[in-house]
Formats: sequence, structure tokens, C-alpha cells
Amino acid sequence: MFLSYQLGAGLGTKAAARALGKRTTRWFSNFFEERSSRYVDGGGNGAAMRIQPHIWAARDAKPDTYLPPLLRDVICTHGHPRGILGACLHAFALATTLHQGAIPGPDRWLGMVDHLAQVEHIVKADEALAERWLPAWEMEDGSFRAAMSKTLDELRHQTEQAIAASTQLQGRSTGSIYMELTKSLGGLRRQTRGAGTITAVLALWLAWASRAEPVDGLRISASLINSDTDTISTMAGALLGSVASNDPPGSLLDRDLIVAEALRLEMLAKGDPAPSFPHPDPLHWRPPPHLADALGLIDGHPAVAGLGPVNPEGDPIPGQRTGKDLWQWVATAYGQSLLIKRRPELRELPSGAQPRSRSTALPNNGSAEPSSTQVSSVRDLPTDPEQGVELFLSSGEDDRLLGRLLRHFARQGHTAAADFAALVAVRLMDR
Repeated sequence: MFLSYQLGAGLGTKAAARALGKRTTRWFSNFFEERSSRYVDGGGNGAAMRIQPHIWAARDAKPDTYLPPLLRDVICTHGHPRGILGACLHAFALATTLHQGAIPGPDRWLGMVDHLAQVEHIVKADEALAERWLPAWEMEDGSFRAAMSKTLDELRHQTEQAIAASTQLQGRSTGSIYMELTKSLGGLRRQTRGAGTITAVLALWLAWASRAEPVDGLRISASLINSDTDTISTMAGALLGSVASNDPPGSLLDRDLIVAEALRLEMLAKGDPAPSFPHPDPLHWRPPPHLADALGLIDGHPAVAGLGPVNPEGDPIPGQRTGKDLWQWVATAYGQSLLIKRRPELRELPSGAQPRSRSTALPNNGSAEPSSTQVSSVRDLPTDPEQGVELFLSSGEDDRLLGRLLRHFARQGHTAAADFAALVAVRLMDR
């Protein structure tokens, strides 16, 4: 679904999403290789900027609580230690800030980096990562331990530069020091500005330096042209927002959605049943062939493939190619504003593009009623074990359907039954 609306995504993350869309690719085996992107070289900040919900929904601030699922999330798209460690450093910073009510200062930064050495141990203690992902990674790129050690040394040096910059704040503007630090770390060079480690260090430095004036800090990061403005801003903003005493000034786009998501994540942290995002049927979902095809019609009403009905806001905006490129502001039914590419005439979307409602119950509660996704006869059951797993998960994990599917694949032979059972076990452990 990510490919329906991925405005601002990097090359690596989009390549990872395309590869994950293949039926044969698992979350732990997404070793893609395209002309412009290679999985084991994926050290960008696309993972670091998306891990914040792991911290907000964690039961406590202990790293062994949130790091294992966080690492599983990260390695779906990023295989280089820069992407992995950048995400973990940002997680440490955010968890510490939430738990202690203050952004950790320079005297603690090197200790946080040293603590990242436990990432390798967590990988080796995780059954799926140790037995499936790590051997494949080392076949592609050699010793994981050596790569982690090299990147940790690099990150320590970057952190030492940030600590030195923090001593210059007396008598100088935060903006000028931030610009110098960004330049010295490589944050203004096209080849390195999006690295996960660089971004995590810059976001932590800026959040700490501007903790007394959060809005000024965000203006500084958003205004430094040729840096990764949006990513650093959202990562620094997560830290600053945890300690800010006032709401952001002026109106906030999609405020109601942000509040609703904050409440949902709090429910997850407490272990309460929480609403889940509506997804289309994975058995029939196909991403749009082109970005401009994501906005179309469902039953004659404007909709985004995979995200559901939308309300257009204003007239289409012409793009660079007059008469061909159009952009449109739309609002989704759940309150998100999108600026999305479109065609002059909207086309009817395929039936698999419609999202279905999902239960608010926690998985595995054993009380799910039969779902509309259940099939009426053996002839309707899929012949591929992977499709059977998707059918089971999309049913709300209905135990009766699980039994029917296991019997169905057992009739095909012990290999099909074993594959199905193993895939179900892996997906349930993921959850």
C-alpha cells in the first residue's frame, strides 16, 4: 500500500516496498537489488524517521522492550548498519526523553552510542533474525559484526563532533552552529545527507540545543537548504514535542488525526484493545502501476487505492508538464491530508483497491466471529500456502478457518502443510 502514496520517500525505501510486494518476499528476506539501490547498502534515514510509534506504544522505556520489534521493522527496508544504528540511536533518545521528561544532554551521548553494541546481541537472540536474516545478510556482505563495529566507530566520531559543537553555544546562534555541524558531518552533501546515523545525531543535537525554544529549533532545521530538512525536523520535533510546555503556534494540519493516533498508541502501551488501520484484501491487492493512477474512483466517488474514499480540496494544480501532470489536495475519511499526483480524468479503481474495516480486538483473543473473508467451499481455498496465510490473517485470525486451511494443505502433501504451518508461526510471532 505504501506505493500508493509515498511522497518524499527515498530511493531505497521505495525499492524495498516494490520488492516486498512480491509474493515470494518475506519481511526478513527483502534482499533487493536495483540499478540505484541495493538492500545491504541501505543506510538511509527512512527507517529512523518511522520508528517513533514503537517508542510511544512501548510498555516501558527499557531497550529490551522496544528494540526487538523495532529491529524487525528496520530490517524490512534497510540492511546497512547506518540505517539500523541510526534508528536505534533515535529510539534511545526518544525513550529517554519520554521516560525522564528531558532531552538527554551531551554528557550522555557517547554512553548511548556505546549502548548500541547490544544491537548485535539482540539480533542473535531473535530466532527469526538469527536463523533467517543474519545468515542471508552475511552471505551478501560478509561479517555483520565487523560492519557493525566499523559503523559504531563512525558514529562515535560523529557524536564527538556534536559534543564539541554543543560547547560553542555561549555567545553564538544555534542556527549558525547547527549549519557548521551539519556541514562537517556530511549533512549538506547529496551522497551522505540522508544517512541514518548523521540524521539521528543532528536531530538529537538540535533538539537539545533548542529545548528552551522548540519552534525556533524546527525553523532552523526546516530552513537549512540542501540538508534533509523534513526528516531532521520530524525527528527533532518528536524529541522537542515530548518536553514542550505549549502547543505549536497557529493551526496544525490534520490535528484531529494526530491526536487520535496519540490516543491509539497510548492504548497499545497500556495493553488495551485499539482500533487498527483499514487495509485492502492482501490476496487481491495490486499497487497502482503509476503514481498518477493511485487517485481514482470507487463506485463513482474519488478514492485513493488502498486508503479509501477521499474528498478533493480545491482545483487540481498543474505540474511541470502542462496538461499532463496534475496534483490534487485531498482529505481521507480518517482525516489525513494528501497532496497526490492524478490524471486529468479519474479512472475506476480495481475492486481490490477498496480497504476493508478491521476489528478493534486484540489478536488471539479466541472470540472472533466468522468473518466475511471466510470461504464457502474447499474450491474457494487458495492453492498457495502463502496465500492461505494471508487469508487467515485477513480473517482476524479465525481459528476455524486456520483448521480448514491446515487440513486443505495437508491434502496436498506434507510439504505444503509444513510450509503453511511454519509461515503462520512466523507471522504470528511477528505480531
